[in-house]
Amino acid sequence: MNVIEIPFNKFLGLQKADTDDEFILKLEERKEYLNHLGTLHASTLFALAEATSGEYLLNQFKDYELNIIPVVRKVEIKYSKPGNGTVYSKADFVDTNTIEIIDELSNKKRVIIKVKVDIYNENLNKIMTSIFDWFIALN
Repeated sequence: MNVIEIPFNKFLGLQKADTDDEFILKLEERKEYLNHLGTLHASTLFALAEATSGEYLLNQFKDYELNIIPVVRKVEIKYSKPGNGTVYSKADFVDTNTIEIIDELSNKKRVIIKVKVDIYNENLNKIMTSIFDWFIALN
């Protein structure tokens, strides 16, 4: 699965990050994304974070022959600065790693994990942090 090919993500114009660091996805500012203050709308940043968490999750399992079904269960978000311009995303597991997740999937056929996503502006200032709780089951 390619998360940027999901119709909603494609509609938004989400792209793979083209930087040399740990960024995963990016979203270039468009006037349609702006709120009443002239900054990026919270829901636009949320959409980037959600897609990033899914992309990160799928990338962690691409070398394993697992047929997984991931579903978001809960999300916590903290917006810390207004967003303008192109924004970029990073992600990482919270309190676990791929091997531990695969072990639990092997034993229980399901697992709940947390993926932390941070969104940064063009100046590399963090503007949002989110934690996605994913329910993952083997298909």
